[in-house]
Amino acid sequence: MRKLMTMIALLALCSVQTYAKTWTVDQRPGANFQTIAAAVASSSVLAGDTILVSGSSIAYAGFSFNKKLTIIGPGYFLGENTNLQADTNSAKINTQVTIQGGAQGSVLMGLHFLTSLYVDADNVQILRNRFQITSLYDYGIYVYAQDSVVIHQNFMTQTAAWYHCITIASNNTQLSIKNNFMEYTGGNASYGALSIQSDVTGDVSNNIIYGNVNISNGALIFNNNILRSGKFTSVGITPYNNIAADTAFASWTANGNQSNISMSSVFVSSGTSDTKWQIATEGPADNNGFGGVDCGMYDNSAGRAYIPSGIPPIPSIYQFDASDLNNVTVKVKSHN
Repeated sequence: MRKLMTMIALLALCSVQTYAKTWTVDQRPGANFQTIAAAVASSSVLAGDTILVSGSSIAYAGFSFNKKLTIIGPGYFLGENTNLQADTNSAKINTQVTIQGGAQGSVLMGLHFLTSLYVDADNVQILRNRFQITSLYDYGIYVYAQDSVVIHQNFMTQTAAWYHCITIASNNTQLSIKNNFMEYTGGNASYGALSIQSDVTGDVSNNIIYGNVNISNGALIFNNNILRSGKFTSVGITPYNNIAADTAFASWTANGNQSNISMSSVFVSSGTSDTKWQIATEGPADNNGFGGVDCGMYDNSAGRAYIPSGIPPIPSIYQFDASDLNNVTVKVKSHN
C-alpha cells in the first residue's frame, strides 16, 4: 500500500511537468532513485531535467551538481499548515549541497536544508525552501561571486553561534533577496541574518529579519524590510520604508523608515510557524512600504508573496484514503 501511495503521488506530480524529462526520488520503493545524489550524478539525468523529491522521515544526504536542474521537494511545516500534502514529511537534507559552475539556470524549491547551501553558478533560483541551521560551523546560503542569483520566499533560522543566514561574496550583480524570513539567534555579535560584501548590486526588499544586517558597499535597494531585532550597518546604502523594533533606521527617518515599533502591532496575533508573520491590518507595515505596498514577506504587489510551507507551484495529493485496492480515494489540489 505504501508503494501504491508513493507511485500515485509521483505520477500526479510528473503529469504537470513541461521540462525535458522528470525523475523521482524516494527512499521507499517505486521511484527512479533512492537518493538525490544518485539522481543528479546519473548520466541519464540531463541538463534541463526536473527531479521531484518525496518527503521522508529519514534525511537525504547532500550532493553537488554542475548541470542545469530543477529540484523540487514537497515543502515544510506540513504538519502545521494542514491539507497541503498527504505525507507531512519534508525532504530534509543533512549534509552540504553545492551548486557548481555549469549549473547556470538551476532552481531549488520546496526542500528542507539542515546544513549549508553553496552557490557557485550564475542565474540560480533558491525559492520556497526551509533552512534550519543548528550546527556551529554551517552557513545557511553562501553565494560566491556570481550574477543574477535569486533568493525568494525562503524560511531561514540559524541558531548556531557562527556564520550568517545568508552571506553574499563580492562582485555579485543583479542579486535579488526578497520575501524571505531570516532569523539569527546564535548569540555572536560578529554574525547575524545577512552579510553582503562589497561590489554587489541588486535588491533586498520585503524580508522579515531577526539579527544583524551588514552591507559593506554596493548599489543595493534596501526597502520594505521588517527588522525585528539587530543592527543595520551599511556603506553607501539608503534604506527606504523599513521598520525596526529599535533605532536601527533612526538615521534615515526622512526616507519613510520607522523606528522603535512594537512588533506585536506589526504582525497578526496567532498562526503557525510561518503564517503568524502575516502583517496586521492597519498596522505599521500595512501599505507603508515604498510605493504604497506592504512591508514584510507576505506583500504580493510583485506576485512573489511568501507561500506558507513553501508549497511548490505544482499539484499535490493532500488526502489519500485506501481501505483496500478497490476503495481508494485521492484528492489533489493545485498550487500557485
